[in-house]
Amino acid sequence: MIDKFYTKFKDRKEALSRLFDIIPTKDMIKQNTILIALSQGGLLLAYEMSNRLNIPLDFLFTEPILAPKNPECEVAIVSESMDIVVNETLVDSFNITYDFIYGEAQRKYEEKVLPDIYKFRKGEIMSSLDKKNVLIIDEGIETGLTMQVAIKSCIKKNANTIMIASPVVADDIAEMLEENTDMIYSLYRPKHFVNTKYYYEDLEDIDLSVFSNILDKALIQSKTNLRK
Repeated sequence: MIDKFYTKFKDRKEALSRLFDIIPTKDMIKQNTILIALSQGGLLLAYEMSNRLNIPLDFLFTEPILAPKNPECEVAIVSESMDIVVNETLVDSFNITYDFIYGEAQRKYEEKVLPDIYKFRKGEIMSSLDKKNVLIIDEGIETGLTMQVAIKSCIKKNANTIMIASPVVADDIAEMLEENTDMIYSLYRPKHFVNTKYYYEDLEDIDLSVFSNILDKALIQSKTNLRK
């Protein structure tokens, strides 16, 4: 869904409030839905939604793979389930070999993803998605690489349906993601995407201690919900 009368979101709280207006929350409560967050900001949105709807929440750890001569350019991404998505256009234009991509994916997985899993999730694997309806949440979708690897990981874990919720999504990326998902809930799809921060008046950084605390609470709550 596109808000033709878009103005910048004041903050994450307002963005989430407006998302609630277009997401069929009653259906999600009834349909064995689990929320998956992809970023620290996305976790804040997902945690609030989890609390309001009393449905489980988890987090997918991912790490970007950067171009060897341009450390600010993401050319691929690897998830905690060792799924990899490659931006083939960038890889070809920079003459990057796939041996490099897969080698970096393994290194990032061992040096960053696994330590994060042990640090923030006490070493536990992500929740089972078997026959569940998954709603992947983020505060903004720019290149779509992280979202693509999340979709790939959810398919690998036998999710029943895969939906996406994000206040702002680049228009061309939304069209591409729609090919592999059941539904995308978005408020604004700019044709010329700047960056996620541009679309919020206030998008403050999140301290790691806050992220860790929220994830701990979310996982405890989710385990309680799953036992019911």
